[in-house]
Amino acid sequence: MQLDSSTVTRKQVLTALVVVTLIVALLTGIRQVGTGQLAVVTRFGKVTNRELGEGIHLVSPFGIDQVSRYDVKVQKDESEVSAASKDLQDVTGTVALNYRIDATRVSQIHQEIGPQFALKLIEPALQETFKATSAKYSASELITNRSEVKNEALKGVKERLEKYGIVVDDLSIVNFKFSPAFAKAIEEKQVAQQNAERSRFNLEAAQIDAQAQQAQALTLSPLYLQKQAIEKWDGSMPQYLGNGTVFNIPLQ
Repeated sequence: MQLDSSTVTRKQVLTALVVVTLIVALLTGIRQVGTGQLAVVTRFGKVTNRELGEGIHLVSPFGIDQVSRYDVKVQKDESEVSAASKDLQDVTGTVALNYRIDATRVSQIHQEIGPQFALKLIEPALQETFKATSAKYSASELITNRSEVKNEALKGVKERLEKYGIVVDDLSIVNFKFSPAFAKAIEEKQVAQQNAERSRFNLEAAQIDAQAQQAQALTLSPLYLQKQAIEKWDGSMPQYLGNGTVFNIPLQ
């Protein structure tokens, strides 16, 4: 029995279509998740509660399942912030935040916030917390109580972010700057304090020197010198005598 060429051609085409379909299904169904990442699987936009760890995984092909990856390692976010102190001095700085996503709440974060969580949550939290913290301190207190200001800001950021599944590890405030006028006033105050300290030191040194000279004058009084001479006298009369007396003994 012979097959006509049209039948052979159809079988070849069907075989080729099956092979191509399988290849496409395989390629569109393979997903790789990198080190330190978790992936959330959604089907037609709905969260499936399936999460993929590190490695290679198979999902429904042809775009049925979509995969959104989240980095669960410690990350760093820096924001330029500005605020006003309690005494209405302008203050700016850079706030650096170390944070990580709670791995047990990745699907919740994807469903409620989405991949743009840093832009939606972290940036506003840093801005608002810095403003609220700075308003509690005067400009000079922001300088002298730096660690206290940092801890206050850290506490505020934690309260804002951890309820959304973002764990805050640390916060740093760098490049702390004030307005040029205030910075100049601080510099002038420091110079004045240094000059005052120098004047106080010089005054104390002069007082000590005066006291030393007074003590020396008292110590070297005529009576004291005469007593020292008597104690050292060996009983012999001097060979050369000048005008004056020794031990109240006339020499002439």
